[in-house]
Amino acid sequence: MNVSFEQIDAVNGLLTVDIKREDFAADVNKEVAKMGVRHPLKGFRPGKAPKNLLMKFYGPSVTADVVDRMVGRAMYDYIRENKLQVLGEPLPNESTKVDLMNDEEMSFKFDLGIAPAIELKLNKRINVPYYNIEVTDQMVDDAIAHDRKRLGTLVDGEVSDKESMLRGSMIELDEQGNDKEDGIKVERTVISPRYLADDDEAAKFVGVKVGDTFVFNPHKANNGNIAELAALLNVDRKDADVKSDFRITIEEVKVNQEAEMNEEFFKNVLGTETEVKDEAAFREAVRELIKQANVPESNYRFTVDAQRILTEKAGELQLPEEFLKRFLKLRREQDNKENPEVTDEEAQNMFKQLRWQLVKDHLAQELGIQVEKEDIDAAAMVFAQQQLSQYGIYNAPEDIIKQQAERFMQDDRTREMVQEHAIDNKFYAAVKEAVKVNEKEISVEDFRKLYEGDK
Repeated sequence: MNVSFEQIDAVNGLLTVDIKREDFAADVNKEVAKMGVRHPLKGFRPGKAPKNLLMKFYGPSVTADVVDRMVGRAMYDYIRENKLQVLGEPLPNESTKVDLMNDEEMSFKFDLGIAPAIELKLNKRINVPYYNIEVTDQMVDDAIAHDRKRLGTLVDGEVSDKESMLRGSMIELDEQGNDKEDGIKVERTVISPRYLADDDEAAKFVGVKVGDTFVFNPHKANNGNIAELAALLNVDRKDADVKSDFRITIEEVKVNQEAEMNEEFFKNVLGTETEVKDEAAFREAVRELIKQANVPESNYRFTVDAQRILTEKAGELQLPEEFLKRFLKLRREQDNKENPEVTDEEAQNMFKQLRWQLVKDHLAQELGIQVEKEDIDAAAMVFAQQQLSQYGIYNAPEDIIKQQAERFMQDDRTREMVQEHAIDNKFYAAVKEAVKVNEKEISVEDFRKLYEGDK
């Protein structure tokens, strides 16, 4: 057996595996004999069928398997030993034509896509911007207003608003708008307009007082949600698909009374260990919370700009484009995709992503990036804190964050995502140290416009 490689151009190659029948004949005979024992031919005891008969039945498939393993092993051994930087997987060359059962000498040819050489090295002459999002007084005001509402209490009110909770009694109406005989009667139900799916129906519950009576349609108000209707009408789910109008009489209006700006409120927002005592200090603490909450956005934008700038610095990386399109199409055919063809847009997106991945892998090796368990644990904690922040919990105790992180790591998909974050975190932290980072203060509006320029 002989393996050879021909460099077609900078990013394409042809690998040839030449084998003779004598290279695999003994292995085929051995495998065929085993088949005769495991799957005896009809009329013969296990292992007693004539060799020529076994070869007739099992020879073609066994030969194909043995040769495929032998050629594959030789091919990948050559690639590894010669440190060929291949893209995708080797693809059979169209010129390969062999008769496994009759040819004494066979030549298997494979097309290889070769990764382009990258010479990029990081230094302080490479400038990457880092945008700190400005925290305005309005942002602080909005955050405090949100928390005062979130931590407020329901009290009796005269007139309802969108946030109110209303209690009342309901009766089903017939098509003429009269009380329906044997219709559904609900002595006590609770509704909040903010949770109703239909805006027109929700509007009927805003600006009403105790004693007001009006008609609404629960089915429309809840967009036909059976679970919501069952709870509202106090009936079983099987009886809840009711499309009738109902007359409701409001018996109680509860409005949200915002939390007072006192030390109890400060502790609820900032955590029980806070030493904040007055409103001015509280506002500064909230400003810092918002600033910290914006850090992931700033970090992500840094990765976007770093990717663009470093890819440009790496130069015009030539890729084996036709090979890659063929490789992707073959993968789609293997996955039984209805349309395996690769569009130009898909191809260009693939090439863009691949160029960056090649640059990133090259730089990660140059920087000596190695991810340890503690890096993954730290990424899980950050991910958990971000999730909690989305629910307005900005200063959760460490044990709560840790519990959330442990739950994330129990899910395979989430764990894989956290591990990728850990790799990226360490990579971009090393990039920050190696290049010149230009920090800039920017408004949230201008920050969003940065992404418009990426399109």
